[in-house]
Amino acid sequence: MYFDLKDEDSKVRIVMFHQNNRRLVFDMEEGLHLQVNGYVSVYEKRGEYQVIALDARPVGKGALILAFEQLKDKLSKKGYFDSGKKKKIPMLPQRIGVATSIGGAVLKDMVSVLEKRFPNFHLIVRNVNVGGMTSAADLCQAIEDLCQYGVDVIIIARGGGSLEDLWGFNSEELACTIYDCTIPVISAVGHQTDLTISDLVADLRAATPSVAAENVILDKEKITRDIKTAAAAMRERSLGLAKNYRRYLRSLIDRKYFLRPDTLLGAKYQDTVMALRGLEDNMEDITGKKRKVLAGWNAGLRRERIISRIGSARLTVKNNIFRWKNSIANHIESKKRFAGFTMESLEKNSPANIIKRGFAIITIEDKSIKSVKAVSPGDDIGIQLGDGSIKARVLEILTKRLSGSGI
Repeated sequence: MYFDLKDEDSKVRIVMFHQNNRRLVFDMEEGLHLQVNGYVSVYEKRGEYQVIALDARPVGKGALILAFEQLKDKLSKKGYFDSGKKKKIPMLPQRIGVATSIGGAVLKDMVSVLEKRFPNFHLIVRNVNVGGMTSAADLCQAIEDLCQYGVDVIIIARGGGSLEDLWGFNSEELACTIYDCTIPVISAVGHQTDLTISDLVADLRAATPSVAAENVILDKEKITRDIKTAAAAMRERSLGLAKNYRRYLRSLIDRKYFLRPDTLLGAKYQDTVMALRGLEDNMEDITGKKRKVLAGWNAGLRRERIISRIGSARLTVKNNIFRWKNSIANHIESKKRFAGFTMESLEKNSPANIIKRGFAIITIEDKSIKSVKAVSPGDDIGIQLGDGSIKARVLEILTKRLSGSGI
């Protein structure tokens, strides 16, 4: 690594060989304020002095802090921290994977919280080194192992510590592993004041391992209460709907067309009679007008011609009367057929005839039911048929639907 150190008045060339610069935890970049330890050497080919650097440290800021800020800025530009790319944590994971040290208090605290929230949880623990500068590779392997095992969510956790103790969670290698992981990852490192790169990349950051245990699974007692409340509300709603539909059905049954079907026929018959009377009146009116016209022509016509025209007019009138009578008869017959079809349809679709065809009304506690979900095995039910009723008890509930259309 070759770079220059300079101030306002001077500049010196620096050489830092591989065995020394590979120990740097931060990236060398222009503008850093550095303190360099080394010795002066001469590059003989050019006759220039240079400093062989053995170590370099940032001035005013620790090397680890600088490295953290550099990696944070780098990953942020790549979109590793974008909230839109975070995966959702499942509400009730079947298998919870935890990567942590089994010898610490972290695992005990998490198990204690999980037992309180959901006693029959399934926990898969991967023992891992979570401390020091070299723990990143072990954490990456632990995540891959848990993915292969088939967990639904992964928690990487450890207790608090110094920046050096938590440095494994600030590794770019671990950040890439979490980002590429297909399974949601929760990062629970240190205390609430501690912030690591894994916290920023993970799908969810928990302030402490115990908080991670609270976030990874729902509270079973609360969920049970919520389900019971929802079930009661659904039942109340269903009963209310059934009551409303029963009232609506009763209002249909009580309508006059069901109680007295002849009312509809009478109205249609009355319309037919009125139409016939109207045709007869029109016919008489037209005949009277024709007679007046003939009377006016009679004075200026000869007897023979008058007789001839009268005969022709009589024939026309007879033809018209014949056509009108046929038309009226056909109209009346059409109205009678329509009235017959209406009566037949009303009779066929009446509630009493529907029951006689083999259908039945099923009730429980004097309330009609429309779904198998409204009864349970052992319930006493009533079956209303056309010729009486049956008291029965439910032995088994089958949810298979009938195929075809029976109605």
